[in-house]
Amino acid sequence: MKTVTNILNYTIHWISRSDSEFIGELFFVIKNNSGGSISTPVGYSVGFIDQGADYYGSHWKILIMVRDVIRYNVQTNSTHIFVKSIYANKLNYYIDKLNEFNRDIIRIDPKLPTAIRETLIQSRICSSPLEIQMITGKDKLIFSNVKYDFD
Repeated sequence: MKTVTNILNYTIHWISRSDSEFIGELFFVIKNNSGGSISTPVGYSVGFIDQGADYYGSHWKILIMVRDVIRYNVQTNSTHIFVKSIYANKLNYYIDKLNEFNRDIIRIDPKLPTAIRETLIQSRICSSPLEIQMITGKDKLIFSNVKYDFD
């Protein structure tokens, strides 16, 4: 299942989807004048029906996991990856890191969670009520007893 759902300047590439759960990879997409595009993977979206408890009822729970190296610029509507390995001059990396110290970091378009909610309900992938939780995490892979750290 490799269908795609477009939401704002993002796409969700569905990995798995059923009536009660889904998993999708989230990409930020920049389209050029020639019809092509560049996609930056920013995270994953997972949704499932939470059966509820005594104090709340059954509802959809959507987790949006965003990589901690993603930076979104509201003024330019652009996304970039902030890792030391892409800087030729490492001093510039540390200067940029220091400049970020006292600022709120915006990882994705602030309108995205609301747009995801509306799109998923309109396309009948989910139904109301639903809960959206944003999670920021660091990418680390463990494969065959080898740990890969991306920074």
